[in-house]
This record gives sequence, structure tokens and C-alpha cells, in this order.
Amino acid sequence: MSDISLTDGTLTAVAIRPDIKRATPELWGVAWRNITRTKRRTWLTACGIAFAILMMTFVRSLQVGAFIGAVDNSARIMLGHIQLQHPVYEDDPAIENSIHGINDIIADVESRPGVEIVSARAQSFALTSSGERSFGAQIIGVQYEKEAVWSSLTRMQVDGRYIEGPGEAFIGSALARNLGITIGDELVILGTAVEGGVAALVADVVGTYTSGQPELDRAIVQVPLQDFQVAWTLAPDEAHTVIVIAESVADSEELAPQLGRAGLRSLNWRDLQPEMVQMMEMKLIGTYVLFILVAIIVIFSVVNSFMMIIFERTPEFGMLMAVGMRPHHIIIQLQIEALLVCILGIILGLGITAVGVGILSETGIALPAQAGELLKSMAMPERMYPVFSFGALFIAVPVMVLGTQLAALIPGLRLRHMHAVDALRSAE
Repeated sequence: MSDISLTDGTLTAVAIRPDIKRATPELWGVAWRNITRTKRRTWLTACGIAFAILMMTFVRSLQVGAFIGAVDNSARIMLGHIQLQHPVYEDDPAIENSIHGINDIIADVESRPGVEIVSARAQSFALTSSGERSFGAQIIGVQYEKEAVWSSLTRMQVDGRYIEGPGEAFIGSALARNLGITIGDELVILGTAVEGGVAALVADVVGTYTSGQPELDRAIVQVPLQDFQVAWTLAPDEAHTVIVIAESVADSEELAPQLGRAGLRSLNWRDLQPEMVQMMEMKLIGTYVLFILVAIIVIFSVVNSFMMIIFERTPEFGMLMAVGMRPHHIIIQLQIEALLVCILGIILGLGITAVGVGILSETGIALPAQAGELLKSMAMPERMYPVFSFGALFIAVPVMVLGTQLAALIPGLRLRHMHAVDALRSAE
């Protein structure tokens, strides 16, 4: 059968050979002509799909950027991106579970690509006293020259300054208030040394800090690492933790598995911040629920569009059947039309998302100043920088393609029971 073209005002049809393999290129051409024939409806449907792509990809990109910012901020306060410890120290933080040869370890780690800075710490719980007041606290011996470079805690001082030499201490403002201590006062620290003896240290308080996290402000005291090693009878090359700051959170994910070795356990930020991981997982569930709702709304709009298409083009479909085209070929043509509209929407949505994320990833989004204390307590940055989420893209595109195909198929199945005579008569 030769191709037949019929044109009657708004009615345009092409009869296609029953052989679907031979007809496929012609079906694509007819489908494209059909969607360009009703430009307004096509673009409205494509914009709905683009909105869904934008919502799924852009929202997830914002979320990923916020998570990376929160992880990086939290790591740069105290914990670091990676910690190297004695294999049992995480489960049993006893003073004797230390690591030796920290200078060699630091030199090795600093030579690796993706590492920004490395510092060592020794830590133990002890009793802090000033006058007649005493409170328990965690004493951390730090390499203060390096801590001043990477730790944002050193820049959160309320009074005074950070440690600059031996015999000095930097403490939380809540602990200073509890002890009734001010800048320049002596802080007496008593703990248990490695061999079970008394670890005694007297230091001058040179600064106090407020981090916005009460558990830090009332319980952390920093002193020079050398002072800690002498008081707790540790060797000069002995510490409990080697802190690794990576150039990015992504770099830390790659580095962490490489740094573990015999007698040394490597913990990445997920191990160090389990509460952050739980929060991210909960937020992700909420995001997926939002994705599902957006997809359902858009799919219903596509169903509505194709129901209107079928009602408006019933005489056209009757003509196609009359010249020999089978109903399932018409259904395939509608599926191709749905796919083409979906592709238009995907291209539009990705274009808007790429431009938006590209600009905002450089400028950032300023968060409300009124939420300053809340942001500090949650380790959130003051500006949020979206990071393009390919994961969301790989979810959004297949969901919308499958969704629009299903949306077009549901009303399209009505064509299986359509008769050419009845369809042509509906034009009268």
C-alpha cells in the first residue's frame, strides 16, 4: 500500500504500512509533525516535565551542597575529615591505646595528593580546677601551630587569643563560666598518666571560645601537645590521633581507605559523625517523597493532555484505520509523541538546572542571619553552595520517561476498541 496523505484544516493523517519495522522512521516523522501542530499544548506539557526535572535535580543539588558544607564545617571544627588511631582506641579510648612514630606518619600522609594539612593530638579525661571549683573535662594536647591553620574552633574565641606557646590553655566559655575563671588565671588539671600515676598540669588560660555546641563549650580544654606528653608521660613521638584535613570531602572519601595499615585504623567522616549520616539519610527520605509527589502531579497532567489529544483526533485515527493502519501502530505513534515531548521537557529542565546550579555554585545562597546560632549548632555554613547531583539526574530522567510513556499509554489503550466508522462519524 502506498503512503496516503490527507489534509483537511486541522485534520492531517498519514497512512503507514502495516509492517512496523519498515514504518518506524515514518512514525517518528509523523509524531514530530503532530506535536508541532499543537505547539501550545506541547510546550505546556514539556514545561511541566521540565519543572519536575528542575525540582528533582535542583533541590537535590541544593541538598548535596548543604550536606557537603555541613560535613566540611563540622570536620574543620574539631574532628577532621579522617582520623588515624590505634585499632581499638575508638571503642576503648584509654590513655595507653596510643600510636607511636607520629612524625613519620604525618610526613607520609602529607605527601599524598588531596591532603591539605595533618596534625597530631593526644587526649584524656581529667579534673580541671580553679580555686574551690572543679569540673571534669576532656584535655586535648594539640599541635597549636597547625590547629590555628585548619580548626575554625581557634577563631571562635570570645575573649583572649589562641595558644601560642607552652604553658597556655584554650577553654570553652561555658567551662570557664562554671569554674569562675577569666583570661590570665591559672587552670589546674589532674588526670591519670599511662603507668597509673598522677598527671598534673598547670596552664594559664589565654582564651575562651563559644562554638554554639554546648558539649564542646563546657567540656573541651586544649593545651600544647608537648605539655600533654610530659604530664601524661607519653613519648615525644606518641599521640592518640592523627587528624587529616583533606582538600575536599570527596578527596577524604578516596583517601581514608588508603591510609589504614597494620597497627593503624583509618576512620572517615562517616565513622566520626554518625549523627550527621543519620540526619542525611532522614533528609534523603523526605526528598524522595517530594520527588514522588512531583512525578505523580506531572504524570497526571500528561494523562490529561493525551486524553484530550485522543478525543480531538478521533476522526484522524478513524481515517488512519480506514486506510489500513492498525490500532497498535497508532498507539505506538502516540508513545513516540509522548517520548518526543518528554525529551523536549528533559532538555529544557536540564538547561535551566545547569545554568541555575552553575551560577549559584559560584555565588552561593545566603542563609538568614537570624538563624546564625542554629546554623552554628548544626555546623551549617553561612552560605549554601549547590553541587550538581548526577544521582538525582539519573533518577529523574528515567522516572519522567517511564512516567510519560505510562501516562500516554493509559488513554491510548482506548484505541484498541475503536472502530473506524464510529471514529469517522464523530467528526460530524
